[in-house]
Amino acid sequence: MAGQERSESGLAPGFLVASPALQDPNFRGSLVLMAEHSPEGSFGLVVNRPSPLPVRDLLTTVSEELGAAAARAGRDGGQVLFGGPVDPERLWILHRPGPSPDDEDGERLVPGVALGGSRALLERLARDPGAGPYLLLLGYAGWGPLQLESEVTQGSWMPLALDGTLALELPLEERWEEAIRRLGLEPAGFMSGGGAMA
Repeated sequence: MAGQERSESGLAPGFLVASPALQDPNFRGSLVLMAEHSPEGSFGLVVNRPSPLPVRDLLTTVSEELGAAAARAGRDGGQVLFGGPVDPERLWILHRPGPSPDDEDGERLVPGVALGGSRALLERLARDPGAGPYLLLLGYAGWGPLQLESEVTQGSWMPLALDGTLALELPLEERWEEAIRRLGLEPAGFMSGGGAMA
């Protein structure tokens, strides 16, 4: 991912909001944060679907001491997220980067949003009670060449500008509906079938 040039299409960095036309069980009702989009393919993370795995359990599998440190720092609440169906053992960390350029923050997607996956970053965030909000995600969503463009054209996805507040602070169950509102649409119309967008 790091070091690849981003497309000028506007799809990454950004969000993709699943429309009601998208019935794939992996993505129905999903909000996907797009990190990369190029002629070779696309990469994103679902940011509104919890997995069954609690954050503290994941941290404890990394090390007992890390799980205990996270609990002391008050960072063990919540669930690990389902980032997507590809490579489900791969851990990603979406977070608000620190002020110091020396922090191991991963790749900054937009101001206030960074993506990483190193153990050093995980340990720093888990131990630091003053660290900004972060999400732990397993797996990712991937598209082959021109596949995503086709799905957007067919109306399966609606692009939306990337905003860290929507990804990192709003409750999971509110993210898709808020994204729909930011597109100028009404979630209730979508869910009742009265306002579906082709």
